[in-house]
Amino acid sequence: MTNPLKVGLIGTGGISRRHVGAYIEFPEKVRLTAVCDVVEDAARERAKEAGVDAIYTDAEKMIKEADIDAVDICSPHALHLPHVVAAAQAGKHVLVEKAMANTMQDCRDMIEATDKAGVTFMVAQHLRHTPSARTVRAIIESGELGTIRAARTDVIMNATGTLRDSHWMLDGKPGGGGVGITNTIHLVDLLRYFIGNVKTVSAVSKMISPRLINNAEDHLCATLEFENGAVGTVFCLWTVSRSPWGTQYMLFGDEGSLHTISTRETRTRRAAGDQVGPIMVSSPTRDNKDMKQEGLASMLGEFVEVPPIDEGLPHEQPIINEILHFAECCQEGKEPISSGKDNLNTMKIVLGMYESARTGTVINLADF
Repeated sequence: MTNPLKVGLIGTGGISRRHVGAYIEFPEKVRLTAVCDVVEDAARERAKEAGVDAIYTDAEKMIKEADIDAVDICSPHALHLPHVVAAAQAGKHVLVEKAMANTMQDCRDMIEATDKAGVTFMVAQHLRHTPSARTVRAIIESGELGTIRAARTDVIMNATGTLRDSHWMLDGKPGGGGVGITNTIHLVDLLRYFIGNVKTVSAVSKMISPRLINNAEDHLCATLEFENGAVGTVFCLWTVSRSPWGTQYMLFGDEGSLHTISTRETRTRRAAGDQVGPIMVSSPTRDNKDMKQEGLASMLGEFVEVPPIDEGLPHEQPIINEILHFAECCQEGKEPISSGKDNLNTMKIVLGMYESARTGTVINLADF
């Protein structure tokens, strides 16, 4: 039996609570052996929760001294580069929370450092590890929808009204931006996972809430042109008092269409942490006989709910699934499905949207 991967956690903010679940539930596969946070009380609280004795307030010190094989980085975006480089230079495998970093150069420097060290480098894009993502990929690969020609994603929430005062996500300096780099990145990454890389982006962003500082945007709208010719729209709001839905996406193909539903009712049905509701599909293979005869299916479609594929996933929590995938990749020398090299293309979209909004131009991602 393979010994569990020993991991040191860097950063004990909100997302780390969900990471710790993997270490608590699957200690035979992945074990938390050290915890670090600049706030010692926060590090002690998370360490106590996970049953860990080794507590640090200096990440580089933990990387050098602790009994670890890898690091799980949950610090603010601006700190990812130094933490990744320090871990790579010490020969430790790296799991870093999205977003990789605040600049493309920082992202490339991370890849260079981990490549040089020969360690596994994975970006935590947990929505790829959900039953719904597996289901959508399977539907697309089956050819049921035909060629995907268009896509849309919405991210609508009231983060600026719920985050605590002085939270780093409200500050564009440590965060690198606002809704785009913090929340939209999840759905943009999924669209890439489903359709492929993006060729060009154009965008407009606004900073409306007075709680935001240093160019952290709460309104972001963008148009994407995928390399396969598909077009996409991104509509994201971080300061919304009320909305009929929250996070969702739509895919339109030559033969059929697919969308998710995210409302108050459907959120109670989804797997924990999935962030999207049930998958609804309309295609000729699913049309009922009466609709076909009456010619109604082609216009409005008959959307039916498709059960998610959870076979092979170890847990209903996607973040637990991604951490177990990381451990497996480290121990078996496999490429993660969201490796640093792969996610460089997700970062190009997000940071390309910011550059387009800043310059008022269309950004060609091949040159970005």
